[in-house]
Amino acid sequence: MKLLAVSGEIDAPIAEIRLRTPLVELARQTGCTLMLRSFHDCTRADLAAADVLIVQRSDSRRALRLQEAMRGRGGVVIYDIDDLLTEVAPHVSLHRAALAALPWFHRCIAAADIVTVSTKRLGHELGLTAPIQVPNYAADIFDAPPQPTQSHVPVTLLFASSDHLATPFVYPAVRALRAMHPDIQVVVVGPPAAAFEAAGVFVRPQPVLPRAAFIEFARSLPNVLGVIPLEDTRFAACKSAIKWFDYAAAGIPTLCSDVSPYREVIENGRTAILVANDTAAWTIALQAAIADASLRQDLVKAAREVVRERHALAQTVSAWQFAIESALAQRAANPLPPLGWVRRLREAGATLVDPLAIGMRRINRKRRARRQRR
Repeated sequence: MKLLAVSGEIDAPIAEIRLRTPLVELARQTGCTLMLRSFHDCTRADLAAADVLIVQRSDSRRALRLQEAMRGRGGVVIYDIDDLLTEVAPHVSLHRAALAALPWFHRCIAAADIVTVSTKRLGHELGLTAPIQVPNYAADIFDAPPQPTQSHVPVTLLFASSDHLATPFVYPAVRALRAMHPDIQVVVVGPPAAAFEAAGVFVRPQPVLPRAAFIEFARSLPNVLGVIPLEDTRFAACKSAIKWFDYAAAGIPTLCSDVSPYREVIENGRTAILVANDTAAWTIALQAAIADASLRQDLVKAAREVVRERHALAQTVSAWQFAIESALAQRAANPLPPLGWVRRLREAGATLVDPLAIGMRRINRKRRARRQRR
C-alpha cells in the first residue's frame, strides 16, 4: 500500500498532528510506503506513485485538480478535516480566508471517496453522510519524568491559544484573583496576551510554540495550573479536546469551560474541573483550585490515566488504518471508468509542466515572504 499525504504546509503543526505523526507510525507498523507533500510541491508523478491520496483541509483549485487527477488514475482520495470550516468564528484569524474558499471546500469534499473527521460532532455539523472519525491524540510523553507534586506555593496560571479568545468573562475573574493573590503568576502563550493586558491583567507573554516545545515549556512552569476557557459556539464545539489531552499527559491539572468538546471527555471533579462561562463561576473555581493542592494532584493522576487509556496515539493510528482500508475496499467494489483521451492528454501535459510550475510557485512564495517581512 502506497500513501501520499498532502497539506497546505506539511510542516505545519496541524499537519503534524493530523497526518505526519500518525501516518508515519502507521507506515512503521504495517510496512506501507508514505510520501508527505505540501500542495504547492505535489506533482502528478507523486500521484502516479501512490494508491491513496490523503488531503488535509483541501480548499483550492489546485487541490481539487490533484484530487480529480488521483481519482482519474483509479486511486483513492481521503479528505481529512478537523474544523468547522463552513462556520469559522469571526475572531479566528482564518475567518475571511475560509469564507473565500468555501466554494472550493465543498467541491473538494465532493471529490473525495471518504471524509475523515476529528470528532463525530464535526461530521454531523458538516452534514456528512458517512464520515470516519480519526480522533486527535495526546502527545506521547507518558514516559517523561513526572511533574513535581502540586503544592501550596504560588501557582502559575497557564493560558495558551494560537488565536484570539472570545471569552471576555475570564479577564475580570483573573484580575480579581490577582488582587487576592498577588504572588500568582499568569503566563499567556499566543495572541490572547494582548487582551489580558488590555483588561488590566499583568501577564508573562510567550509566543506560540511548536507542540513539543510548548509542552516542554508548560512542564517547566512552577506549580502550573492549565486554564482553558472556550466560547459556547457551533464552531468551538466541533473542535477536539486536544489541549486537555496534552495537559493531562504532561501532568498539568486543568480547568475548562463547561462546553463541548470538553464536557464529552472530562469527568468533572475527577479528571478536570468544568466551569460555567461567567465571571463569578470562574472566580470561584480558580480560587478553589488554587487553595487545594491535593485536589490539583488528584486531577493530575486521574486525567493522565484516562488520557493514556482512551486518547493515545495508538487509537488514532488504528482509526487511520480503518479509514484507509475502508476507502480501498470501497474503490475495489466501485471502480471508476477510465479517463477519456482528452483527459489523458491533459494529464500528460500537466505531468510535463509540473517541474516548471513548482519552480514558479516557489519563487512566488519567496517573494510573498520577503514582502511580509518588510
